[in-house]
Amino acid sequence: MSHTKKRGFFHSMSAAGGLAAIASLGFLATAAHAQSADVAPAQTRGFYIGGGLGANFEEGNRFRQGNAQATDTYSPGFAGIANFGYGLGNGLRFELEPGYRGNEIDRINGGPGSGHTKQATLMGNVLYDFNYVTPYIPLQPHVGVGAGYAHVWNRSSLQSGNAVSGQDDVPAFQAIAGMDYAVSPNTKVGVDYRYMVAHDADFHVNNGLTTHSGDINNHTILLTMRYSFDTPAAPPPAPVAQPAAFVPPPAKPAPAPVQAQRPYEVYFDFDSARLTADGRAVVDQAASSAKSGNVTQIMVTGHTDTVGSSSYNQRLSVKRADAVRAALVADGIRKDAIQTTGVGKNDLAVPTADNINEPRNRRVEVIIQSPGV
Repeated sequence: MSHTKKRGFFHSMSAAGGLAAIASLGFLATAAHAQSADVAPAQTRGFYIGGGLGANFEEGNRFRQGNAQATDTYSPGFAGIANFGYGLGNGLRFELEPGYRGNEIDRINGGPGSGHTKQATLMGNVLYDFNYVTPYIPLQPHVGVGAGYAHVWNRSSLQSGNAVSGQDDVPAFQAIAGMDYAVSPNTKVGVDYRYMVAHDADFHVNNGLTTHSGDINNHTILLTMRYSFDTPAAPPPAPVAQPAAFVPPPAKPAPAPVQAQRPYEVYFDFDSARLTADGRAVVDQAASSAKSGNVTQIMVTGHTDTVGSSSYNQRLSVKRADAVRAALVADGIRKDAIQTTGVGKNDLAVPTADNINEPRNRRVEVIIQSPGV
């Protein structure tokens, strides 16, 4: 292996090591996420398409052919990509990415130069979306890695005056980092950075020989947009509970009707279905009240705020209602006396726009129904 080939090989191994480290971090984050009882809100689920436009900054390349060599530096150039992917709904996404990068030569060996490098790529990417940076502004960071191939064209000159004019097909690798902003439940815009390496390219020279350029390193910044086809269906309206018929024991007078009371409100932390200490105390009060009267039915209705997708919030509201029902049963209430339902981010206590974290909307209402109510 020549000195030039060794240098290109170890440069590539270093880049591959960096990509492997980023991939390890991504999978560790995924494993930690899987340990959590709650899934991050508004993660991409199902098929999506997207793309990005921006600038490519190609690092200088040294071309070697025998004793002739030249160092080319490049002006900022154009970059464009398209994405065709699928999200699992837990943060992981997989996508196919065709792309194009083009840069004009700025200088050769420090002097004026002309020519260009163009790269057409096809990459397979694995990405991970983290939870929102803040519940008040729907910003969502992501990292990823990709591998595929690059078709590279080059036109320039060596120091001896020989013209480089050729193309090569080489492996390609990239590391990805970015930030997305949700403009709607299905549409996200953002900014991405990609470090892409086209590995170990060779090109023809007009003297019939071949020049070696090694790795072609690119730093790409893109403005991106992504559209997901998974439009969550609106949850069905909450069923209207019909109280069961009540027949007083013949040997005892019917109890006096119990006046209607305001619902017991059990509040939850953001993106959680676990009862807090304050929430448990409210459930105990509701259970005590229910056991002191002739209860026919207890309605338990779960609600959420407007952060996240409708489908995710529907599931979270049901989980919250189930948590309150379990606590009532633990306090001695019969299971068949409790009816639960979840309405997601519908029927808000405090009307807000979408993606607003309002604590008073994260609640479960407990309504105790008795004869005469």
